[in-house]
Amino acid sequence: MGLINDLNYNFNNLNILQKIIVLMIICFIVPFFINTIFFLFELKQISLIKLFDISPDFFDLLYKPWSLITYAFFHADLWHLAGNMIILYLSGSIVLDLFGKERFLKIFVLGIFFGGLTYLVSYNLFPVFNNTKSSMIGASAGVMAVFIFLSSYNPDLKIRLFFIDVRIIYIAIFLIILDVIQIPSGNSGGHLAHLGGAFIGYFYNNKIAKGEDIADWIIKFYNFLFLKRKNNKLYKKPSQKKYRKSNNQKEIDSILDKISKSGYDSLTKHEKETLFKAGKK
Repeated sequence: MGLINDLNYNFNNLNILQKIIVLMIICFIVPFFINTIFFLFELKQISLIKLFDISPDFFDLLYKPWSLITYAFFHADLWHLAGNMIILYLSGSIVLDLFGKERFLKIFVLGIFFGGLTYLVSYNLFPVFNNTKSSMIGASAGVMAVFIFLSSYNPDLKIRLFFIDVRIIYIAIFLIILDVIQIPSGNSGGHLAHLGGAFIGYFYNNKIAKGEDIADWIIKFYNFLFLKRKNNKLYKKPSQKKYRKSNNQKEIDSILDKISKSGYDSLTKHEKETLFKAGKK
């Protein structure tokens, strides 16, 4: 029990981004353990992932409505998982420091949800997918939403790639174009879901800029799901203030540039506090 208590304590002390990454890793590993047990006891193989993936069949969605979210927590292979988690960590860390855990969670869940809807609608709308059996897993739509949200908020943010600094907006445009041209090449549903996540990330940033928050339902649902009392909410009610440049915007931009060049860990305590305070405004 000591080990379990230690693991539980360490997990509870992680931030929301780190918790999501840990859960993604667990969901990737567990099905392999289950398959091993079934193999050793010569039991009929079942797919745990089938309980959580999303398919384009509306009747399947009626039987497992949770799949609009849970599909994102499972990945096809190690590279699929690693690629998503690296991009999520790099962009999510900045979003988390700028805007706090509530807004980060909203962006990520919106991306997953809208990516799933995009996949579902596309397979029932476009003739090319008629009579096609398919299913989808992976957090790419949520990851794209976070990345595109950050790109929309600060298109001048620079990220170092192969010894050169590249503006994040150029990387975002490249990823979107790459998804569009790869739709006919395979994994069409996945690429369409990526585009759905990218769209909602851009759309949500514009809505926040106008002082509108379309994602309050995510936090309300979370509090309902985990029976959080009103006076003991994990997340505070979001501010309705409009998205605007602060007086220390130059300092914020300088900090973001430093993150893109040297990573988040290179920041001083004062710089981290500045980012945190900016995210609460």
